[in-house]
Amino acid sequence: MKGPRLYPWLLLLVLIPVTALAAPTPGADGPRAAQTLVPAHGAYLGAYVQLDPVVKGDLAAFEKLVGRPHYSYLRYVGYGEPFPHRWAQEVVARGGIPQIAWEPNNGLAEVQEDAYLRGWAEAARHLGAPVLLRYASEMNGNWMPYSGKPDEYIRKWRLVYRVMHETAPNVVMIWCPFGTPRSNIPLYYPGDDYVDWVGINIYAVVYNNGDPKQPAEDTQLDQLRFVYNLYAERKPIAVCEYAATHFCSASKQCTTDFALKNMREFYEALPKLFPRVMFVSWFSVEASADGLAHNDYAVTTDPAVLNLYRELIQGDYFLAGPSAGAPVTPTTPDLPLIRPLGAVTAVVPKPPVRPTRPLPLIGQAVPGPSEVALSMRGAPPQAATGRVTLTATVGEKLTPDTVVFYLDGQVRCLTNMRPYTWDWNTAGYDPGEHAVRVVVTGADGSELAVREVSVIIADQ
Repeated sequence: MKGPRLYPWLLLLVLIPVTALAAPTPGADGPRAAQTLVPAHGAYLGAYVQLDPVVKGDLAAFEKLVGRPHYSYLRYVGYGEPFPHRWAQEVVARGGIPQIAWEPNNGLAEVQEDAYLRGWAEAARHLGAPVLLRYASEMNGNWMPYSGKPDEYIRKWRLVYRVMHETAPNVVMIWCPFGTPRSNIPLYYPGDDYVDWVGINIYAVVYNNGDPKQPAEDTQLDQLRFVYNLYAERKPIAVCEYAATHFCSASKQCTTDFALKNMREFYEALPKLFPRVMFVSWFSVEASADGLAHNDYAVTTDPAVLNLYRELIQGDYFLAGPSAGAPVTPTTPDLPLIRPLGAVTAVVPKPPVRPTRPLPLIGQAVPGPSEVALSMRGAPPQAATGRVTLTATVGEKLTPDTVVFYLDGQVRCLTNMRPYTWDWNTAGYDPGEHAVRVVVTGADGSELAVREVSVIIADQ
């Protein structure tokens, strides 16, 4: 997803010999999944629902709301983290396949032919089912830590491709730029011999970068058409992430009509104009409320958007997967985040949620085996000013999936990469006491450990 990332990046690049990257050959386990997964007609349905505020990662609840099973679900995994076997098994058990966005968030230097890479490939093979592996996507955007040096990117892509295809014939590697900027997209293409499917991430937004002074000019169909015209004759095309914003926090606008217009245009254009699009996946996240971006993309939080999505994905063209079962009866959800529809709506910012009971200051840096501890670097917790870094240290008995930092009840950072840190600029926040809460979650979404402390911001 395009936008500010949740922690700072350091781009470290090294070279490896191109001669070491011979073109792969199919493994001994039979035909490549990349060949066998291409549908004869239509496009598979996918979604990202782990951060959806209504279903909260519950696949059955999501399918109940939208009225159809989905062929695939998305999960983000940082390079260096283990293969998400438990979650992938859940997707497979529902008759679908996992889409994994595997991101080298510390830069390309960590991507080496080593035990981790080969072990990850072995774990993917042991799943025993196809995997859509979206490695190092959105490389054309300067917000990614592996952007900026296309030659190095291609070398590392080819390395990963070779290892995956030698070890895991069930893995389909999707090369996936963002829809903009367009001009540098071809510079990162690894070559036909090293790409299974070509993907693209597209978001229909009113403003670029959440800035009302930057109205979005590139249309969603223009973005898709650019990639489609370059690669569709040779590769299946996948829309790995798509969403249309129905609320923009930057302009304080309810943009439901904008979302409905773009949704209908996009989904109805696929069979007519882009028949080589084999896969389309909705990114269902309320990013504005979480403070992660400026738009509400959740398909579940606006009744008009939900109803249109239900309508658009019906019929024979959009495929629910080979064994996902019959369509389910949609239900009317209890929507906690519904906003007024129609006209532009001014949004009055909510006052921060202040602690209602005394909280300890940050002090514990070493957690118990099943606890999480918080420490702060840059200022003492009783007089924080400027930029500080909060670090969550997880006990040895915990196996975290994600670590979420809250400030005064609002999400401010979500990360799955060690060390679990949040860089907080206290400038602009009211002086006085603020509640910081860190939650460690497991692969099934359960809370493994929680710690809440106070930070005092000094008068700046």
